[in-house]
Amino acid sequence: MINSSTDIQSLAYQFVQADRAGQDQYFAKRKSGYESSLKLYRDLTSNINSLRDTVRELSANKQFEAFSVTPSAEGYADITAGKNAAAGQYEIHIDQLATAHQVTLSFASETDPMPASGEITLGVGTDQFVIDMASLEAGADLTDLRDAINSHVDNPGMKASIVRTDGSVQLMLSSEETGAANTLTMSTDGTAALAGIQTAMDNRTELSQAQDARIYLGGEGGLELTNASNSFENVIDGLTIKATKTHAAGESLMFTVGQDHEATKEQLQSLVDGYNKIVDTATKGDSTNNTARMLLNQLRSELSGSGMTLAGLELNRSGKLTINSSRMESYLETNPDGLSEILSGDTGLLTKLEDRLDTFVRGNESMLKSATNSVQSSLDLLNDRMDRFDQRMDNQLDRYIQQFSKMQSMIAQMQQTFNMF
Repeated sequence: MINSSTDIQSLAYQFVQADRAGQDQYFAKRKSGYESSLKLYRDLTSNINSLRDTVRELSANKQFEAFSVTPSAEGYADITAGKNAAAGQYEIHIDQLATAHQVTLSFASETDPMPASGEITLGVGTDQFVIDMASLEAGADLTDLRDAINSHVDNPGMKASIVRTDGSVQLMLSSEETGAANTLTMSTDGTAALAGIQTAMDNRTELSQAQDARIYLGGEGGLELTNASNSFENVIDGLTIKATKTHAAGESLMFTVGQDHEATKEQLQSLVDGYNKIVDTATKGDSTNNTARMLLNQLRSELSGSGMTLAGLELNRSGKLTINSSRMESYLETNPDGLSEILSGDTGLLTKLEDRLDTFVRGNESMLKSATNSVQSSLDLLNDRMDRFDQRMDNQLDRYIQQFSKMQSMIAQMQQTFNMF
């Protein structure tokens, strides 16, 4: 009942709220549905891109049978097995480690001025560079010569440093690389000014010689293998042998290379986890979402009939990917290259899976991009409708206020007339 004390604004607002209640519920439900779909598509896009990265990484590996190395003794070599490793037992005798050439030149003082003329030729292996003493600053000392060597633009890998001990000073020259080919060379141009430096060169102390690493495959006296560094890569297919300690006469290192099923499963677990994350995301959303259902169906279809079940990769009842450890180990025992054949190559599962994932997220015509654009368009139209509806309700509020204000004014006039009698 409207009277002179009625709050017209509040009354009009209550009438408008009653008018719009049903439509607001409809809008809220539709908007919530669209926003849920957009979030689902964003999450799926993120999950799929992550799985694509995993698939690419596994595809680049090209080898899915991991191997472990078991040595007969520790401390002699670090041995790792990679692609193309062959299971079996091996024996090596480490006869010599690779070392870098290192010498010291003795000087009376590090602060005595260096000669201001003449040339010093230094080299590593067949590569040489020249220090022109005239190019040094006036009064240059041994530290300046050290710096000139280290900063020379043509320095092929010689490191100079100063060693101070018991009042004497030594200029130490070291090759940055090991191996016999990296022997240090040094000479002067024979000028009288450089006689002292030439004497230091002639009387240099050899701290370590430039030598290659040498091992014998098959034990001492077997097949000789040499290398400039201590790391022998692919001398035996798939194996990297980093020698760390030499053997005494008659000693050798035995090591066994075998399949590492746990490491193989770890390689594939990222694929399993990435796939299952997509399943979780797709199934926790709206169960009626056709795009999510279609996406899962296509993924399952890609995995079906790929030979994965033989290798122990299975889809369970909830549609998730699992690893059957016993089946995988049994399969790899009889088919060492089987997993690579299933997963690798142009017709392998990883290539097919990557191609399928691309259809979901790459380009404006991809499944998720198209679905996202469609839902966003529907949401934009809905927002436009909601804005127009809000405007109509604002107009309706104004009409109610006008109508109720007139009624309140009329009632006030009638009340005044009534009071006159």
